[in-house]
Amino acid sequence: MSKSTLNTLSTIFGLIAGGSSLLGSAGILNHFTAGTIGGIATAILGYLVQQPAAGEQPQPQK
Repeated sequence: MSKSTLNTLSTIFGLIAGGSSLLGSAGILNHFTAGTIGGIATAILGYLVQQPAAGEQPQPQK
């Protein structure tokens, strides 16, 4: 994926995770639903940030 696509997807899933937390704490969503949505979005976000952008070499682990 291109760097632009990775940045866009990371922003979207970050907003989903943060928004579900906000809606859960405000009582608009129940805590279980908010936690589930936030957890899934955070897991996908964690996967995305580990992906090298197209054309970039992965950085060696230190």
